[in-house]
Amino acid sequence: MILPIPAIDILEGKVVRLNKGDYEKVEVFSTSPSLVAQKWEEEGAPLLHVVDLEGAKSGHPANFPVIRDLIQAVKIPVQVGGGIREVSSFLNYLNAGAARVVLSSVVTKNPAVFEEMLKIARERIVVSIDTRDQFVSLQGWKEEVPVKASELAKALREKGVEHFIFTDIKRDGTLQGVREEVIKNFITESGVSVIVAGGISDREDIQKIKSLGEGIEGIILGKALYVGKLNFREVCSILEEE
Repeated sequence: MILPIPAIDILEGKVVRLNKGDYEKVEVFSTSPSLVAQKWEEEGAPLLHVVDLEGAKSGHPANFPVIRDLIQAVKIPVQVGGGIREVSSFLNYLNAGAARVVLSSVVTKNPAVFEEMLKIARERIVVSIDTRDQFVSLQGWKEEVPVKASELAKALREKGVEHFIFTDIKRDGTLQGVREEVIKNFITESGVSVIVAGGISDREDIQKIKSLGEGIEGIILGKALYVGKLNFREVCSILEEE
């Protein structure tokens, strides 16, 4: 089954959403990330996706104590990303109980550090491939690099990376819907399965992603859940349908 995964984006200790990664366009939804995590756990979430937005921008985890408390507040697995570019911060999250650690910039910016992380816990790594027009975007989406996203994924698969997040930046936080052809092309060209993020706004988007079949591991649900455009239990029922 495709996993429905609520997102918890944290900025200055609060649960927020950005529009297309723009730190000037912030909506605050809660001042207690742990309570939000417990809410999604109660509604049946199998996994949580937590992002330290300040960390993603600065390159160093900024909300570690808040995220550590969140991990300890729930029994379900939590995957954490945002600014994890050193082995020490990678280990800190593993030791705090994160089921998976989400990596992005370090993969291409510092391959030696990434290789060290692979040696430590390859099976607990998720690589987030954030794309704008097929090319990779880094540093909290502030930097474009001339690397084709599907080629990067293919190379990482050969290194043994098992989990990938594919984010269509042009749609993230916009509620404008998914571009299923962009997702399909990435899966076809790279040969990897993905957790999809970016732009998911309604039942139709869930159905579109579901129709892509075996290449989909999960769907990260963000703004649509927080503004009430999607009901989490309804999403679960759609994904469970034959």
